[in-house]
Amino acid sequence: MSAAPPLHVDLARWPGIVLGVAPDGDVVASNGRLEERLARPVVGRNMTELLDADSSHAKWARIARDDDATTRTWELVFASDDRLLDPGAFSLIRGDATSAWLVEHPPVARLTEMAATVDAVNAELAGAQRRVVIEQARLARALAEVERSNRALDEFAHVVSHDLKAPVRAIREYAGLLLDPPAGSTDDERIEDIRRIQELSVRMRRMIDDALAYARAGQPGDRVETVDVGELLREVVEFLAPPPDVTIQLSPAMPSIITERIPFEQVIRNLIANAISYRRADGARIDVSAREDGAMCELTVADNGQGIAPDDQSRIWRLFHTSRPGEGSGLGLAMVKRIVEGHQGTVTVRSARGEGSTFVVRWPRTPAPHPVPRSAA
Repeated sequence: MSAAPPLHVDLARWPGIVLGVAPDGDVVASNGRLEERLARPVVGRNMTELLDADSSHAKWARIARDDDATTRTWELVFASDDRLLDPGAFSLIRGDATSAWLVEHPPVARLTEMAATVDAVNAELAGAQRRVVIEQARLARALAEVERSNRALDEFAHVVSHDLKAPVRAIREYAGLLLDPPAGSTDDERIEDIRRIQELSVRMRRMIDDALAYARAGQPGDRVETVDVGELLREVVEFLAPPPDVTIQLSPAMPSIITERIPFEQVIRNLIANAISYRRADGARIDVSAREDGAMCELTVADNGQGIAPDDQSRIWRLFHTSRPGEGSGLGLAMVKRIVEGHQGTVTVRSARGEGSTFVVRWPRTPAPHPVPRSAA
């Protein structure tokens, strides 16, 4: 057996394992630390008898062949009878051509403390990253809601600056006639002017109420329930009581969704009511169907009515737009679009003049996430 070369280390005081190893792998010297861990003699045994076969044999073979390794660090796992010891970092220090020292770097309390601190910081960073992702999603939803609200404010401003000007101007003119009546005017004419002022006032009040209802529409709430779309459609048709000349055909199989019933019902009711209002003179037919499409419920309302010219299709969603002035408030389709988009859905139309219209609503089958106040988040 080869003798171990000198090592300028006090073996008895070294806190880690120190082994002198011959070129053939026999252990020729030890400071006793490995014996304590394995509970068996080490000197005189070969390294391959001491190592975990699955983990360290091939690595040790590479170490033994590497004649140029002088201060390289290796990780070897020693095996006891009933358990594997924790792996240690060993430096192979070449002594001479006949043997070498294998020294385990002992754990340093300061490094162990720093490692624990790094682990804690990493855990905190991971938690902070999760919170940042959640906050980014919340802010994205809040931004989308702000943009939607800004569009609604723009539309409301348009109503105030344009649509409400006409009745105000007419009221001012009729009031002027009452204050400064033209020569020869009669009491009946003045009473008629007062009646017109009253009618215009009622119309303005209705327009303001409709605008406020539109502004409030589409705000997601928390009261969700399972809604059988087919059953809801039958109830809506019964409520609308279509005239005898209108045939409404509901598809036989429809899904159930989890949503707020009232706004979803408003959308259905307004679309079917719109199809009834703009029906053809005879043989009017409305086909309503719904199906699942991934995470969305696709609702289709198709009619064979008057249809919509391509140039008008972008304007039908505007507040108070109507193709027949004097009939209706023009709120229905604007309300539909606002409610649907407020619930993270979409609504589109396919139509041509004289060929009917098909409205397609894509509505989430389960409640879509919506912005919440920061305090609640």
